[in-house]
Amino acid sequence: MKKRQVDWWRVSAFSICTLFLLGGICMMVNQSMAKSTSVAHKQAFALYTKKCLGCHDSVADPEKPGRTRDDWHLVVNVMHKYGMDMTTDEADVIIELLYDLRQGMEREAG
Repeated sequence: MKKRQVDWWRVSAFSICTLFLLGGICMMVNQSMAKSTSVAHKQAFALYTKKCLGCHDSVADPEKPGRTRDDWHLVVNVMHKYGMDMTTDEADVIIELLYDLRQGMEREAG
Protein backbone atom coordinates (compact mmCIF):
# COMPACT_ATOMS: atom_id res chain seq x y z
CA MET A 1 0.00 0.00 0.00
CA LYS A 2 1.29 3.37 -0.98
CA LYS A 3 1.29 6.06 1.71
CA ARG A 4 -0.51 9.22 0.62
CA GLN A 5 1.47 12.44 1.00
CA VAL A 6 -0.26 15.36 2.73
CA ASP A 7 -0.42 18.60 0.77
CA TRP A 8 0.28 21.12 3.54
CA TRP A 9 -0.57 24.10 1.35
CA ARG A 10 -4.12 22.85 0.88
CA VAL A 11 -4.51 22.07 4.57
CA SER A 12 -3.19 25.52 5.50
CA ALA A 13 -5.42 27.28 2.97
CA PHE A 14 -8.46 25.34 4.17
CA SER A 15 -7.65 26.18 7.81
CA ILE A 16 -7.24 29.88 7.06
CA CYS A 17 -10.50 30.02 5.09
CA THR A 18 -12.31 28.24 7.92
CA LEU A 19 -10.95 30.74 10.46
CA PHE A 20 -12.06 33.70 8.32
CA LEU A 21 -15.50 32.16 7.88
CA LEU A 22 -15.91 31.60 11.63
CA GLY A 23 -14.64 35.11 12.35
CA GLY A 24 -17.18 36.59 9.94
CA ILE A 25 -20.00 34.62 11.53
CA CYS A 26 -18.94 35.80 15.00
CA MET A 27 -18.86 39.42 13.82
CA MET A 28 -22.37 39.14 12.35
CA VAL A 29 -23.72 37.63 15.58
CA ASN A 30 -22.01 40.37 17.60
CA GLN A 31 -23.53 43.11 15.44
CA SER A 32 -27.03 41.70 15.73
CA MET A 33 -26.65 41.41 19.51
CA ALA A 34 -25.44 45.01 19.70
CA LYS A 35 -28.44 46.19 17.68
CA SER A 36 -30.89 44.33 19.92
CA THR A 37 -29.14 45.73 23.02
CA SER A 38 -29.39 49.21 21.54
CA VAL A 39 -33.11 48.78 20.85
CA ALA A 40 -33.68 47.46 24.38
CA HIS A 41 -31.72 50.41 25.78
CA LYS A 42 -33.87 52.86 23.80
CA GLN A 43 -37.07 51.22 25.00
CA ALA A 44 -35.81 51.25 28.60
CA PHE A 45 -34.86 54.93 28.32
CA ALA A 46 -38.31 55.74 26.92
CA LEU A 47 -39.87 54.00 29.92
CA TYR A 48 -37.50 55.84 32.26
CA THR A 49 -38.42 59.14 30.61
CA LYS A 50 -42.13 58.41 31.00
CA LYS A 51 -41.99 57.18 34.60
CA CYS A 52 -39.10 59.09 36.20
CA LEU A 53 -38.16 62.32 34.44
CA GLY A 54 -41.35 64.07 35.50
CA CYS A 55 -39.84 64.43 38.98
CA HIS A 56 -36.13 63.74 38.48
CA ASP A 57 -33.78 65.72 36.24
CA SER A 58 -31.12 63.10 35.62
CA VAL A 59 -29.16 60.23 37.13
CA ALA A 60 -25.92 61.22 35.45
CA ASP A 61 -24.61 63.43 38.29
CA PRO A 62 -20.89 62.58 38.42
CA GLU A 63 -20.57 64.01 41.94
CA LYS A 64 -22.83 61.37 43.47
CA PRO A 65 -21.28 58.07 44.50
CA GLY A 66 -22.09 55.00 42.41
CA ARG A 67 -24.86 52.60 43.29
CA THR A 68 -25.12 48.85 43.00
CA ARG A 69 -28.07 47.09 41.39
CA ASP A 70 -29.37 46.45 44.90
CA ASP A 71 -29.18 50.19 45.68
CA TRP A 72 -31.09 51.03 42.49
CA HIS A 73 -33.66 48.36 43.36
CA LEU A 74 -34.31 50.07 46.70
CA VAL A 75 -34.46 53.54 45.12
CA VAL A 76 -36.88 52.53 42.36
CA ASN A 77 -39.11 50.54 44.69
CA VAL A 78 -39.31 53.41 47.19
CA MET A 79 -41.00 55.45 44.45
CA HIS A 80 -44.15 53.34 44.96
CA LYS A 81 -44.59 55.21 48.26
CA TYR A 82 -44.70 58.48 46.32
CA GLY A 83 -47.53 57.29 44.11
CA MET A 84 -45.51 55.91 41.19
CA ASP A 85 -47.49 53.11 39.58
CA MET A 86 -45.14 50.71 37.86
CA THR A 87 -45.15 46.97 37.31
CA THR A 88 -42.35 44.76 38.59
CA ASP A 89 -41.14 44.23 35.01
CA GLU A 90 -41.03 47.98 34.38
CA ALA A 91 -39.13 48.48 37.64
CA ASP A 92 -36.59 45.81 36.63
CA VAL A 93 -36.07 47.45 33.23
CA ILE A 94 -35.49 50.85 34.85
CA ILE A 95 -33.12 49.37 37.45
CA GLU A 96 -31.00 47.76 34.72
CA LEU A 97 -30.98 50.99 32.72
CA LEU A 98 -29.89 53.09 35.68
CA TYR A 99 -27.14 50.63 36.52
CA ASP A 100 -25.96 50.42 32.90
CA LEU A 101 -25.90 54.21 32.49
CA ARG A 102 -23.51 54.51 35.41
CA GLN A 103 -21.49 51.38 34.65
CA GLY A 104 -17.84 51.92 35.39
CA MET A 105 -18.74 54.27 38.22
CA GLU A 106 -20.53 51.57 40.19
CA ARG A 107 -19.28 49.33 42.92
CA GLU A 108 -20.55 45.77 43.02
CA ALA A 109 -22.47 44.50 46.00
CA GLY A 110 -20.07 42.78 48.36
